[in-house]
Amino acid sequence: MSLTYNFMKLLGRVSCSLSEKNAQRMGNYLGAFFWMLVPPKRKKLAINNIIRCGITDNEKEASRISKAAAVRFGDIGVSMFRFPLLNQDNIKKYVTIEGKEKLDAIKESKKGCILAATHCGNWELEGAALALYGYPLLSVAMKQKNKGFDQFLCEYRSMPGQTVEYKTGVRDMLRRLKQGYFIGLLCDQDPGDTGILSDFMGQKTLTPTGPAHFSLLCKLPVMTALIHKDGPFHYTIVIGDPIEADAGLDKKEAIQNVTDKINIRLEEWIRKYPEEWFWLHNRWKWTDRFYPELKKGNDHAAKV
Repeated sequence: MSLTYNFMKLLGRVSCSLSEKNAQRMGNYLGAFFWMLVPPKRKKLAINNIIRCGITDNEKEASRISKAAAVRFGDIGVSMFRFPLLNQDNIKKYVTIEGKEKLDAIKESKKGCILAATHCGNWELEGAALALYGYPLLSVAMKQKNKGFDQFLCEYRSMPGQTVEYKTGVRDMLRRLKQGYFIGLLCDQDPGDTGILSDFMGQKTLTPTGPAHFSLLCKLPVMTALIHKDGPFHYTIVIGDPIEADAGLDKKEAIQNVTDKINIRLEEWIRKYPEEWFWLHNRWKWTDRFYPELKKGNDHAAKV
């Protein structure tokens, strides 16, 4: 066992031994410590992202939002450390699902669906809660460079009942969908040259097309599940209406249409809860690199 894995397991044991109030304090301390470790350049990136998106034009307010968005990682971490304490009986105490009937209908159909996975709110608890509520969830993960950390993530994500797989082939994912799985595919990170330009946060942004591609290939809807902390020790997951391509579009137009709809829904959520998104990510790195002519226009749009 690696040092990292053993250290993460130790934090897990400590967290599980604490009361809910003390666990929350632990999360606050870990979040503050994480913020101290964030390099100044990365903090500046987060502030610039917030201003660029028009969340605020005040640098002090943008700094507050970026810090709040980063400090919550402590809460996310402690929630994950306490996964051994969660079960199908007590999950409803901590997580409520609005729009649950939409997921129930898909589960009953046994056809599966595509979940547009995001870095909004406490996404680790969201995955655990959906699995504990009885939904057949497959999380498509990226393998971490640190083997010990990767081992810990896979172990704890699987604990509540999620199926965790690394990026895999189309055939494997199609097989899982035929088995009725809800497959989570990320939609809110920079995809590099594999994405398409879509309006997001007031600007053209390279966006992953995985959810749209699988939706069209399998003739299944894209669902959004967005989580928000609405009280001490309590979260609400909001299930959006199914996203499907408009009628009469060719394949390319349909992929664009579905991707645009996902971005519209995600943007509305981020603007409502800006402290709960991952602003530290360089979301426009490849957009600015591949389309430098858009950067000036995007910067201008963010200031208007």
